[in-house]
Amino acid sequence: MHFTLVFDGSESTDLSYGLKFVPCPVWFQGERELLNLHPENPHYQKGDLRRLLDQERIEAKLAAGQRHAVIVVHPAGHGSPADFMALQDDLRVEDFTFQTLSLAMRVDG
Repeated sequence: MHFTLVFDGSESTDLSYGLKFVPCPVWFQGERELLNLHPENPHYQKGDLRRLLDQERIEAKLAAGQRHAVIVVHPAGHGSPADFMALQDDLRVEDFTFQTLSLAMRVDG
C-alpha cells in the first residue's frame, strides 16, 4: 500500500503529499520527490511526518486554526499496515485530527 496525505489548507495552496515505498519511504508532491526519508530502512519511522512538516513549512500554510488531514490509503505498493499505523501515530503526536479513506473499499466506478 501507499498513502496520500491531504492537509486542510487555503484554497490557493495544494497541501497534498504522497508517501510511497520505493522501496524505502519517500515523500512526494505529484511526481516530484521531496524527501527520501531513510534509504537504509524500508519502513516508516516515528518522526517522518515532522521532517515533511519542517521541510515544506506546512504548518504555516494550514487553514487558520486547522490541524486536520485526510489519509488516502491506496492498495498498491510496498507499505505495510505497520507503516500505516505509524503514520497515524505521528499525526496524533503532531496534534492533527484525521480521517482515513481507503481506495480498496471503493465500490463506485
